[in-house]
Parts: sequence; structure tokens; C-alpha cells
Amino acid sequence: MPGYFNFQLPSGDVPTALQDTRPTMAERHQSVPVPSRSRPESLTPASRPHSIMSTGSAGSRDRHTLVAKYLQRRCTAAKWLQPIEEEDGTINESSWVGVAMRLPDGSYYTEPPNVNNNFYTVMQYLNCKVAFTMSSDITAALMDQIGPFQTELQVHPRGIRLPIVQNFSELAYGGTGVSKKSYLCVLREERLVLIWNESVESIMTHGADVEGILVGLIWGSHIGTMTATTPYTSMTPPIAQTPGQTPGRTPSAISEDPEFNEKMGIIQAAIEREENKDTIFNPDIEAQTPPERPFLLLHAGVIGFAMTLVVFVEMLCASRLITEYEWDGGLLRFSLVAVIPFFVSFSLFFMIVIAGSLFQLFGPLTYVRKNSQFYSAKPPKRGRYPNLELPHITIQMPVYKEGLKGVIIPTVTSILAAIRYYEAQGGSASIYVNEDGMQAVPQELAEARKTFYELNNIGYLLSHTHSKKKWYQGKKVQDNPEGFQRKGQFKKASNMNYCLSFSIRVEDELLRLIAAKSSEEDRPEGDITPEEEDVLYKQALATCLEQDEGRTMAGGNVRIGDIILIIDSDTRVPEDCLLLGALEMHESPQVAILQHASGVMQVAHNPFENGITYFTNLIYMSITFAVGNGDCAPFVGHNAFLRWKAVQSVAYEEDGELKFWSDDHVSEDFDMSLRLQMAKFIVRLATYHEGGFKEGVSLTVYDELARWEKYAYGCNELVFNPIYKWWRGPFTKLFMRFLWSEIKLTSKITILAYIGTYYAIACAIPLTLANYIMVGWFNDSLDQFYLTSWKIFVGMAVVFNVLSPIAFAMLRHRLGEKVFVSSIVETAKWTPMFILFFGGISFHLLTAILCHFLSINMEWTATAKEVEAGGFRIGLDKIFRDFKWMYLCIIPIMGGMIYLGAFAPMGFYITDFTAIVPLSNQVACHILLPFALDFSKYFSASVPFPSIVIYGIINNFRLNTLVKNTSTHTFELNIALNFLVSSTEKSMNFRNRYIDQREGVFFKY
Repeated sequence: MPGYFNFQLPSGDVPTALQDTRPTMAERHQSVPVPSRSRPESLTPASRPHSIMSTGSAGSRDRHTLVAKYLQRRCTAAKWLQPIEEEDGTINESSWVGVAMRLPDGSYYTEPPNVNNNFYTVMQYLNCKVAFTMSSDITAALMDQIGPFQTELQVHPRGIRLPIVQNFSELAYGGTGVSKKSYLCVLREERLVLIWNESVESIMTHGADVEGILVGLIWGSHIGTMTATTPYTSMTPPIAQTPGQTPGRTPSAISEDPEFNEKMGIIQAAIEREENKDTIFNPDIEAQTPPERPFLLLHAGVIGFAMTLVVFVEMLCASRLITEYEWDGGLLRFSLVAVIPFFVSFSLFFMIVIAGSLFQLFGPLTYVRKNSQFYSAKPPKRGRYPNLELPHITIQMPVYKEGLKGVIIPTVTSILAAIRYYEAQGGSASIYVNEDGMQAVPQELAEARKTFYELNNIGYLLSHTHSKKKWYQGKKVQDNPEGFQRKGQFKKASNMNYCLSFSIRVEDELLRLIAAKSSEEDRPEGDITPEEEDVLYKQALATCLEQDEGRTMAGGNVRIGDIILIIDSDTRVPEDCLLLGALEMHESPQVAILQHASGVMQVAHNPFENGITYFTNLIYMSITFAVGNGDCAPFVGHNAFLRWKAVQSVAYEEDGELKFWSDDHVSEDFDMSLRLQMAKFIVRLATYHEGGFKEGVSLTVYDELARWEKYAYGCNELVFNPIYKWWRGPFTKLFMRFLWSEIKLTSKITILAYIGTYYAIACAIPLTLANYIMVGWFNDSLDQFYLTSWKIFVGMAVVFNVLSPIAFAMLRHRLGEKVFVSSIVETAKWTPMFILFFGGISFHLLTAILCHFLSINMEWTATAKEVEAGGFRIGLDKIFRDFKWMYLCIIPIMGGMIYLGAFAPMGFYITDFTAIVPLSNQVACHILLPFALDFSKYFSASVPFPSIVIYGIINNFRLNTLVKNTSTHTFELNIALNFLVSSTEKSMNFRNRYIDQREGVFFKY
């Protein structure tokens, strides 16, 4: 494949050539192709020429148009610009086929000049230097192989992903996930491939490389590309580069010398082994059994130091009581000791942040890069188990009202790619969709979902609708003809329970049929063939559906394998995740949950989403640091492998039904994790996919606020009973079992600190209000034991504005993720956003906690997974709906502060700034929260957040945003107060557009 091409001036002269040099070994390692030892003279590589743009006297524009025409001739000679052949065989002289080059003024010149307008728009969107559309017999053959639901193509063994979009129009207006660094894109309707580059000299090389990749996709295996240049000077850019892929690597060329090819093959094999030493098993130096995983105690040191700080601070306060008693002999003040346990729970996380920050600054990082009992930094090696019979894996995906086109199909496409990879390794897998939304969407969309499941051999189950009758209209569920009761404030758990229970019923019926058939035919059950078992399975499924008398609709394979991969409906998974998950579960039979750290799948790239994105990344970094040093791993409810037998072992019966997930708790995943750990199973965190698992984040403050409300409610219901049940005790049975379980003590403290964080934030409003009154009116009478809000405010500012950001920046620097100074700048960029957010959620968390205590119904539906349209009126409706009670409480407080500060009678003034500042901070953040954090439509990601706040305040109610949400998860152990380290990914231009959510239209494609 040519690494460059020869230019000729209009006069026919050849520009002055650069001196040719022999490639070094480092350069040889960057490219696989092997050159022929003897070549015809015409194929001898020429020296690199000077750029044509620096020659001649023509203007800059003339030089660019000249090169564009030259490239068009070269592409035509390579048969890359052939007329498009439609599916019916007709030839279409399309206006899409051509070459585009960016001119010095930023505009684009195309050859031929009459290309479609959307071609220009796409070029401006990509902002690339040069591009062309490839239309050939190879692309035509490729289009015939692309399925109607595919969104990308996987290239083996290079790990390249080729994105597929519907048409130029969709690509032109963004929202497809294709970025400038993708370097190519397959266009389904136009039946061509768009290729672009930032180097004019490399575009032909890039095209030849892509052509070789496409041929390999069609043929089924990689085919090398002949090259006319030295194989070590390829300038091919990384195409949709994935983590771990070697940049710049090009396909191998075919040499005419077999001996030379053999030697180069040996060298290349050695290089591959060296580069992949962490994933390739070497029996000569490694044991057949996996290395033992150590039980680490470094995190115990962090917790021990934090507890020392807690005891020191609280005892320092208690010592003041003793000192005062020595002065006046008063005993009543010792009653203040009763509040110490409450403030210990509030301050525990604060002390853990201090201790953790010091360890991040000065502690070792060796264990973060190694495997341990609760942590996997390196993947298992397939070569260690050449004869392993891989287990069947069920991918369980709860679904509600998410869009088919925008959410479900891309997720299923990602899963199917992982299934194909797993099956190629000898395993088997199936998808089990827990449908809870078919009856909540229009009939045509429900039929579209069902058809899509059937076309892709996806198992699904749909239960009957939730009862619409109130509690007083009938006590028995059986008496309600409209449906049955789904318990819980969050219906995901009850949905999964119903689907798992139905699967067990089908399995039991199948075993009964197999036993009956074996007995009838007098042969062992093991002699039943797969074909016969499939027939019996269909009979068992039909029997169970008939028994439900129309309450259940199901199809496909609803059986559960040995391992469950639970995902959300807006997830992307790595291609090799099933294989590695199965291997690790085989290596560690005591592991019940293998939780994978997730990356973020951004949609709109607006400022709020960018802030939450980096916030989420830092959550997982904090968790990684803690678990890598010996803490127990969290379970976040998705992107995790579960051992089915372990889940069954902690199931329990309630109301005559078998429950796997607790539908009495909003945080059903936290409850599952506690039950499994109390049963002496291990929950493990894996990070070796390096963000290959992807999840969505909140796009709006409304969704993020609802998420925090749900977590606060969930934590409270895990710890406390509602008040009307306190005659049996204030604490739940689960919490008491947790306290007395054999979970290690430091993990218990960590979990208690996490739970206490929500109470600390929720109490901010009432405690600062009480502090305002006590310090303002009774400051001279306060006991020295009392710690004012001002002192706490200053302490938090120092820890979370100085110590914690510096520690996180240093941690990222030490891990090689980001330069220290750059990380500090990113932290400063997003600090105002998170000061405002966490300063404005106290009332909402307090409301959620009180609703549980008082048994006030509070429900959450599944979070939104795709973008929606919004506007001024919608924004006002959301503010009135979600914030009306908050404003009814906060505005009188603000009015009271103004009155007491300026108009109150003498003796009632409150002008002490140490009393005013903490409360005014809370009041201001609550009032500004829905306005200042909901102006994402007007800005690109590069706009600093303070500018967004100012613009939002000036423009008052101009609320217009795109909405999307997904749960990112429950175990936010190192997050609630570490918000000051949040930042955002690299700046990207934000392009909004309304995405058509009419899923049914997808079937037209």
C-alpha cells in the first residue's frame, strides 16, 4: 500500500526529493507489511516530495483545487469513485461521489463541483482537511452484508470498529457518535464509505488501508494489501481506535520471498506476545492454576486513620464539657454527649476523605495495577483453560418505555457482537429482555419491539399491567380483573422477579417433560438430543403461558444460564466481555458478583452532561483506588456478572412468592450485595476493560436530582423502619443482620459512611437554619461544646476545595491519566457547578427521607434513556412540578433573613456574618438550582461554567434542553462530598437536534 504518492507540477517536473533513509527497528515495529526484496523499477519507492502547496506561483486556492483534482483522478484510477449500484441493479450517477478539500478560508472545494449540499455540511461538521467517498464493487458487496439494525462493524484481530449511520443527513447534524477521530463512516442509504484525514499526503494510503479492511470483512479474515513503498513509512491514522490498539498499524503485505515472510512472521509473533503479555498465557513461565489473590489491608489503614480523626475530634469536644464542669460544676451539659453518635455518622465520610486524600498523595499505587481478592486489574487468560467448556450466559436486560431505534437496537447490536465473539470461542449466550413497557407504548411500537426480538432470537417476557385499582377497592389481587400488584416504589425489582420466577417455572416444566419422555421411551435423560430438547422447551413454554391465562406474554429463550450479565437498556459492552467474565467466574467460584467499572456514553455533550460525565469517571476512579487497596467492591446494579446459583441461594419467600430482588427497597442492588456478602460470597470489581462498558448519565438537573432523591430514600429504608413500625424497633432486620454479619469491619465502616453522607446533606438546611437562630440570638449563651456551622463551612471548604482536588489531581497524574496542572484546571472549571448542585439538594433529600419515615408514597419510574425535546413551557412545568414545595419553604426563609438583617426591632437583628453565610449559601443554591443548571442548549462544552450561570440568571426562565438519563449508580462512596474534583472531558462543539423517536420508522430502512 502506498505510504505517499508522487506529485507532478503542471510543467511535468518532479519536485526536489527528500533524502531516503533506512527505517529503524522502532519504525519497523509500527507496521506489519513485508516488502518484496525485488521490485520492478516502476514500483521502487521514491523519496518523499515537497508539498505541492509550497511550489509554483499560483494562489493558495489554485494549489488546493489542483490537488483536489489530482486526488479525484487517483481515486478514479483506483476505482473508488464508481457509480453507485442500487439494490435493484440500476446504476445511479450519484451526487455523493467525489473528493473534498478544505481551503485556507475554511470553505471546501469539491471535485466534481456538483456534489450534494449535505456533503458540504458533513465536511463542516467533521472539519477535516481532506475527504472522499469510496464507492466500488467492494463497498457494494459490503452493503449487502450489513444488517438492517447494525450500527457498527467489528474488524478482527485489529479491534477496529467501523461506525454505520443511516445517511449523510443524519451524519451532518450530529448525534450519531461519529467524531472527527473516527476517520471513516459507512453510509447505509447512499451505499458508500466516507473516508477523511488530516493529511493530504496520507489520504490515499488511508483509502488503501480501508479497502483492505473492507475486503477482509467480506472474505471473513484479514487479507494483506500490496504496497509499492517501504512498509515502515505508513502514515495511516488510527481508525476508530479502541483501547489497547496499536496506533498506525497497517495490514501485512505479501512478500514474494517465503523464507523472508517466515522470518518476519516469527518476529511479528514475538512482538505480539510482548505487547500482549498480560493477556497471552505462556506455559513456560506461568503455572497452570491462576495465581493466588492476596487479601489487602491498605484500605484498612485508611479507615483506621479516619476513625482516629473522628475519635480525636469528638473527644476534643467532650473535653470542653469536662473543663466547663470544673469551672461551674454544672452536670446538665453532659446531656449533649447524646448527640455525638449522630455527628459521628455525619463526619465519618468527611474524615475518610481526609485520610483517603493523604493516601492518594503519598500512598503506594502498586495494588491498583494488580489483582487481589476484591479487585481485578488484569484479565484472565484464555490459554490457561484450553479445554474449558464455557458456560451458558444469559444477558438480562430490563426494559421500560425506552425507544426502540434510539436505545434498544444499539444496545442489542453491541450485545450480539459480544455473543458472536463468545460463540466463536466455544461458548453460548442468549438475551433475556424483561419487558415492562410494551403495554405502556402505542400498539404499533409494541409490535415493532416484538418483531425485533423475534428477528434477533431474543427471549422476552411481558407481564400483565399493574393494577389500576386503589387499595380500598379490593383487598385481594385475585379479585382485580385489571391486573396484579407490583410492589415497591421502583418497579425494576418486581419486573425482574417476575421474569426470573417464570423462567424457573419453565425450567421445572421442561425437566418434567424430559423425565416423562425418557421414562416413556426407556432411555437415559442424557440421550435427549438438542433438537428434541428444543421441541420439549416450546411445549413447556406454551404450558406455562396457558397456566397464566393471558397474564403473561413470552417468546424466545427465557431460560437462565449459569451466569447472568445484567445490563441497562442503554449500555455498550466490550466484545470480549462474555469470555473474560466466564473465565473469571470459573477461576473464582466464591465470587457471586463481578462488577465492571463503566465508562460514560455521552449523547449531547452539553455542559451539564460533561460535568456529570467527569463526575462519574471520578466516582469510578475513587472506587477503583479504594477497592484496589483492599475495600469490598460495590454492586451498582448493571454491567455486572452474577452467579445464578448464588442469587438463588439468597432468595427468600414473601407473600407466597419467591423473591430474588427486594421490591421493598428502592436500592435493590445494594440489598442484593449485602445479602450475598452476608452469605460469605465475594463481590469483585474489574477494571481491565478500561471503560469498555459504557452507560449513560443525566443530561438535566431534574434527572440527577431525582437520582439523588432515590438514593437517599433507598438508604433510609435499608436502615430505618417507617415510624409507624417503630414499636418493633427503629432499625430494619436487614440492617441489624448487616451489623452483626461477618463482613469485615472496615467495609462496614465504609458503607455506614456512605449512608451517613445522605443524612449529612439532608440535614444541611435545618441545621444551618437552627445555627442561624442560635448564633444570631443566643451566641453568648452557647456551650463551647457546640461547633458552629461557620467552622464546619470553613473546614469543608479547605478539605473539598484544596486538599481533595490536589489529591485527585496527583492520583490521576501518578496513574498516567492526566497531567497534574491540567487536572487542577479541569477541577476549577467545574467547581462552581457542583458547589451549586450539592448546595441545592438538601431540601430534596430531606423530603425523600421524611417521606419514608412518614410512609408517604414516593415512586420513581425507569430513567429516561434518550434525548427528548424541551422548551420554555416545559421548563416552567418542570420547575412548578418538582420545586414548588421547595420554594414555598425557602422563600420565607430568605424573606426572614432580610427582615432580621435590616428591619427587625432592636435586639432581634442578626448581622453576624458567621451566622448568615452558611444559611445564605444554602438558600441561594436552592433558589438558583433549577435555573442556573438548565441552560445546556445555548453553549458548547468549552464554555466555562460560571458564564453559564451568569447567562442563565440574566435570561431567567429560558429553559430549553435535551433530556436523557440513566442510572449511574448507588455506590457513590467517594463522591458525595468529593464533588469539587469533578471536571469534564475534552471540549467538543455541542450540536443539538431533535431525534426522531418514532421507532416504527426504523423498519423502513
